[in-house]
Amino acid sequence: MGQTRFTPDLELNELSPDEAFATLGNEIRLDIIRVLWRAGATYEYDDGSDAVETVPYSELQTEIDIDDNGKFNYHLSKLAPHFVRRTDDGYRLSSAGKQIARTVIAVSGAGRLDFSRELDESCPLCGAAVAVTYEDQWLRVRCTECYGLFGDQAPAGTLFLTNYPAAGLTTRNSEQALATGLYRCALDITYLMYGICRECAGQISSSVTVCDVHKVKNGQPCDTCGTPFPVWADMKCDTCGFAKRLPVEMFATGLVLATELTGNPELDIDSPAVDEAIELLQNSVETDVSTKPLRVSLSIEVDTTVFTLTLDDEMNIVEFDREPRTDTVVS
Repeated sequence: MGQTRFTPDLELNELSPDEAFATLGNEIRLDIIRVLWRAGATYEYDDGSDAVETVPYSELQTEIDIDDNGKFNYHLSKLAPHFVRRTDDGYRLSSAGKQIARTVIAVSGAGRLDFSRELDESCPLCGAAVAVTYEDQWLRVRCTECYGLFGDQAPAGTLFLTNYPAAGLTTRNSEQALATGLYRCALDITYLMYGICRECAGQISSSVTVCDVHKVKNGQPCDTCGTPFPVWADMKCDTCGFAKRLPVEMFATGLVLATELTGNPELDIDSPAVDEAIELLQNSVETDVSTKPLRVSLSIEVDTTVFTLTLDDEMNIVEFDREPRTDTVVS
């Protein structure tokens, strides 16, 4: 018996990353994607509707402004079937084509954004002023005086750092943007912790490194590992390379925050704050490391709940549980 395919009419020819870059490295082909996006040929499966808006061949050629049929057909054929799909009524974007269009939209306007300013809060580590900056699609909160939270693993003074599309900043102030950034980080971490890349759905490879002689003096990073945290994890997609290197405590608290946030029927997108997340990390997380085999056990208190996690040397979740705090008074 032959293997059943979900889409038997679709030729799933392999497209290497080099071929994909070469295909998209052409102004005419990107223009075809732009025209199809602006025409609204984007809706199959995206919004649950059966309606599929397409652009007829002649209309698409007119919009692209190419009189040479052979030239136009050549470039159109290079986009199909990976980025553009042909139907009986015309052409529309494939899922990959839509993602290319969304990526362009997400970074548009980055050069015009000036998001740098001081925040109305103090550094939770030293009490100095805190500033937020936006550069190269990265949103960063930094202390203006101390070394920050990550030692030499991030730019000096960093308290929070996240990739953030420029388009998402155009309608949000700094507090709203930071709250959104915390949500995005927590959800990114949740994907990674369950072995899924949020960029390409690829598999994740992970490793854990432990500083065996970890010593922190007067709030300064350890001289041996250069950070305030003794256990770090690297989680990276085997396919596209999306990765995060963070203290194990941050992976664990990110997973816990996402669990709490997504389970809250009264979700408030503007509620999380960076200082609250750092306060949680500093004062509500207990970490224990054992060897042979390596196990990292964490206990995290969030409001009236205690989360317990145990992770192995590849960041697999060996244990995950939640219970009410024993000192919580139930009225």
